[in-house]
Amino acid sequence: MKHDIQTELVFRKRTKNRHQIVDLTTMTPEEYAPIEQTKQEKHSVLVHDIRGEEYKYTLDTNGFQYIRDEVLELRGCSDDEEIKKILLPETEHLVQKITGASRTITFANRIRCFSTDENQMAASQAPARSVHSDFSVAGAWHLLESVITDPTELATLKKGRVLVINVWRPLKTIRKDPLAVCDWSSVDLQNDWISTRMVFPHGWNELGNLCYGEQQKWCYLSGQTPEEPLVFKQFDSAESGNGGMMVPHTAFEDGDTVGCEPRVSIEIKMFAFVPERG
Repeated sequence: MKHDIQTELVFRKRTKNRHQIVDLTTMTPEEYAPIEQTKQEKHSVLVHDIRGEEYKYTLDTNGFQYIRDEVLELRGCSDDEEIKKILLPETEHLVQKITGASRTITFANRIRCFSTDENQMAASQAPARSVHSDFSVAGAWHLLESVITDPTELATLKKGRVLVINVWRPLKTIRKDPLAVCDWSSVDLQNDWISTRMVFPHGWNELGNLCYGEQQKWCYLSGQTPEEPLVFKQFDSAESGNGGMMVPHTAFEDGDTVGCEPRVSIEIKMFAFVPERG
């Protein structure tokens, strides 16, 4: 039985300034956090449960796809480093199979969970509770140039299709704080998108924020299991003219599961390179 959820999501407030810069060379992220909150607003949103209709949503059409992928070695495994050792190569192989990429480079991985004391939740591990995309188009290219430093190799890779893929996998069946993704075909890029450049003492990155729009379609998979990873785009060079297909996403609260066991999940982010067709 489907379990659509009416909930509140945290969006960016609408503003005329569509490209914002946050200078973290003069303040810490902790000092900036209260400022960030003034730029946010909540909206009530219906998050659609696509259980039983997963096949209707594909990576190239909607920007996300749920995949059936059982990893037997994960059973009974509770050590974080061992989990990563198992899943990193497995996930790269999965992405290559789905996208046709000849090469993948994992650049980030993180196990997300609540600490035993939720009041002392580690910010870097807690489920992210505001709507965001990990990159803007400029941010994705900038990261690629920092990962691939050889100019000849970089030029060759840019001739083909460059993807940034996020693979989000529960380590236990999800009851609390599921992940919602916004169907990219429902995003009004011209009116609802804001890019934010974060400037640090050592460099910068640029991510995407989303303003609320009534046309947006939000989706999740109820009771998502470790055998049902969510694969979604955070950049696609083939879609650069259409905003790069950087799928907005966020954790959200289901009022029926507030007292359930905290979620534990792993996200693995990688570049995937699809060769230029000869």
